[in-house]
Amino acid sequence: MKTCKSRDIEAALLKKGFLAKDSHHKLFYLTKAGKITGVHTFMSHGLREYPADLLAKMRTQLHLSGKEFENLIACPLSSEDYLALLVERGVIE
Repeated sequence: MKTCKSRDIEAALLKKGFLAKDSHHKLFYLTKAGKITGVHTFMSHGLREYPADLLAKMRTQLHLSGKEFENLIACPLSSEDYLALLVERGVIE
């Protein structure tokens, strides 16, 4: 993934169960059963499109491989599948 539009990333994160909070950046916290987990990332308000280096950092924060991150944004990876993946990797309970 070379670049990705900010609005596409934000929409995918919200659809996958992330909660958005505004600060000097937009913070996204993954929720599970209504509770905030330790998985989080953030987005800058000023970027309309994210370059590959920032996408790689976001992917790491979300505990995903490159292909998994692409699937998260493009929506083949459902919120249930993402949570199951994180549980399997021991990131969340």
